[in-house]
Amino acid sequence: METTSSIKAVIFDCFGVLYTGSLTELASNCDTPEAVKELYDATRAADHGFLSREEYISKVMELTHLGNQEVKALMATAQVRSRGVFEYAKELKQRGYKTAVLSNIGRDTIQKLFKEEDYELFTAIIASGDIGVTKPHITAYDRALDRIRVQPSEAIMIDDAYSNVSGAIEAGMKGVVFTSFVEMKSQVEMLLRG
Repeated sequence: METTSSIKAVIFDCFGVLYTGSLTELASNCDTPEAVKELYDATRAADHGFLSREEYISKVMELTHLGNQEVKALMATAQVRSRGVFEYAKELKQRGYKTAVLSNIGRDTIQKLFKEEDYELFTAIIASGDIGVTKPHITAYDRALDRIRVQPSEAIMIDDAYSNVSGAIEAGMKGVVFTSFVEMKSQVEMLLRG
């Protein structure tokens, strides 16, 4: 086990982290925070009519290293499985950390989104509909921590909602607000190093 800090588990939110909008997923393919910023700047420029669709797609391809068809397919999708975040969760598990999901959704949504192999990747996949309470209520974090058998100080919660990260911190956990894959991974690695 590679753990050098007291952290034993990383808990991911579903929507906004494991499943993202197409722009967030495109940003997760950028190599650096600067490239992510450039992607968001290009998106704003295209939204304001300063870049044509073709110019925008070309810029996105340059920044993400994706092909034309893959960029167009991602742009047409509302919710996208974040390949980078799932791969990072797998890497964390291989390094000896517990991984889990805690999301404010119903069990039926979990069953639609998560594949059989996801249940092997995550120690627990917890829907608020199953535990009877939603984030940011401290009870939601307490129930998730009980399910994966770690203390609050031994866990990191990754969520795209500031209020949910604040709730996790109030419960005694570490928290990371998800803004992009690159930034999230950098922040988690810093916490793991202690």
